[in-house]
Amino acid sequence: MKHNYKRITALAGMTALLVSMPVSVYAGQIRNTYTANLSNVLGSVDASALKGNPVVKGSNIVVDSDTDDWDDITARTADAAGVKLWKAAVSSDYSKLYFMYEGTVQTEWDYSYMGSNPVSITYADGTTGISDKIQFTGWKDSAQAKNSWYGDIENSETVTVNNAHGNTAGPYVVEAAIPFDFFANSDFKITFAGTTVDIKDIEVLDGQKVEKDDTEAVYNGIVIDGEFADWDAVKKYDALCPNDAHNECISKTAMMFDGDYVYVYVKDGTGGDASGAGTHSNGRYSITTDLGYELVFQIDSKGYVNGVDGVDCRHVGNQWEIAVPKSALPAYNKTISFGLYRSEPFISGTANIKDDGSSDDKIIYDIRYDGLYGDWEYYPHTTIQYSTAGTHHNMVDSAGALFSNGSTVLGHVYTVMPEHLNEAGGEFTQAVTFKFNDSYNQVLYPRFVTVDEQGNINWNPKRDGLSDGTYEFYMFDTSAWGTSKNINELNDADICYGKMIVTVGSNRDECEFYFDLDKVAQKLGCDVSDFKQISAQFGRLGQEWINTAGASSGAWLGLFICIAGTCGVVVYKKKKGSIQV
Repeated sequence: MKHNYKRITALAGMTALLVSMPVSVYAGQIRNTYTANLSNVLGSVDASALKGNPVVKGSNIVVDSDTDDWDDITARTADAAGVKLWKAAVSSDYSKLYFMYEGTVQTEWDYSYMGSNPVSITYADGTTGISDKIQFTGWKDSAQAKNSWYGDIENSETVTVNNAHGNTAGPYVVEAAIPFDFFANSDFKITFAGTTVDIKDIEVLDGQKVEKDDTEAVYNGIVIDGEFADWDAVKKYDALCPNDAHNECISKTAMMFDGDYVYVYVKDGTGGDASGAGTHSNGRYSITTDLGYELVFQIDSKGYVNGVDGVDCRHVGNQWEIAVPKSALPAYNKTISFGLYRSEPFISGTANIKDDGSSDDKIIYDIRYDGLYGDWEYYPHTTIQYSTAGTHHNMVDSAGALFSNGSTVLGHVYTVMPEHLNEAGGEFTQAVTFKFNDSYNQVLYPRFVTVDEQGNINWNPKRDGLSDGTYEFYMFDTSAWGTSKNINELNDADICYGKMIVTVGSNRDECEFYFDLDKVAQKLGCDVSDFKQISAQFGRLGQEWINTAGASSGAWLGLFICIAGTCGVVVYKKKKGSIQV
């Protein structure tokens, strides 16, 4: 076998040379004497070759991951997964090439965008080697620009910020400054994310400082697009989760009622995200109207809103924006509030910035005891709840209202929650308490009975499990002897205080009732004028009390009660105001 001794000698010499080099060469750290030996490759840029480049206003870019100073630089298209755009610019003294790109990353722990798209440098004269590629590496607070051999680029600056939040995708930015003495010469093209641009087409900053526009942002509407810049003109409120285990999972909220939509903004905090906020960590929120009605909904980390039809939502990084149709709101006079369900609202008293005909001016109410209920819609209600903020439903348990004109108390309660609907009337006719002056020494525990057309009393009627339909009950007290046979011939111990109409339906149960305060005062041994506050509790629905005092949030001109009957036999027809004696 013949051996090429010249080739073997050459290989041996090269091996010796490589062995004598510092280990840092193999580690990718090219510095000191080795870098000096590359002077025939690097540092050959002729700045005069860039004098014909387009010029834009601006002082040198600060490499800080804030891209505001890139606004006037041309954005280049990107044809690579996860990359939205890229930009490049030459410093005013021709000493640096600034480079930035941005896109979307899927999790806050994923920094693969740093190394998956290297910058290719193609020299016109065919030069290859250490300066024909720029690569990036980074993790959280550390980033570095690398050359073709994966060594650090001397005197370069690189930063990155990953704004994904947990497993929620979010934007990222990579920003770098590469010294021009890194490049072999000044005639090359840059290729990144599928787009190639000649260095002669890269803008040069003119070095003139551009005054930052510090004028206050002007509101021009909200678009649900995951960009969030249109929220700059909307006041943000500090927010804190009531759950001590993660009370910083939310940090800011905002709301704008604009025409046909209510827009809500939420910013996640450092201790989780808004989809896990709340005392029960279930991400349930509510928009509450000035009449006390609540629209309950739940958000999840994927950007979905459960519980309301027609909602649009985006969750990008640590920010949320939600559009709720005005048509989905429950009744209101003028304003709405927003917050976590069963917690103090973050934002209160927000009115529609466009005239929608709503008003909190004086309103005349004409409430009738007739089983139609529509006249209660714009009267203030109180949420009654049993499920707490840990409810599995995007709705309140129930709501009720109570009013007294000094001689008669009239009330209204409804529920749409499936568990209560299963009681089919029993939620209104059992475990009811009326309390006066907030004292358990002055209470009425109603007992509901039925009366037929001849006036005969059934003291133990079916009160729950009722079929769909409308029913009327007569209201006695549980202390009644129950010996009277006919409603028109009552014993002294059997006093009828009022009546209740109950409507049972497939998706809503409802009732309204009234009782006579003079008769209650006689039972309690006091005068009607002694009743400063009257309360009602429907224990099957929840422990909240509905109160007459302080229920009104506006200046009411008047409320007229129409009760076309007494505790006598009535003929009920489902037509407004049609109760006849």
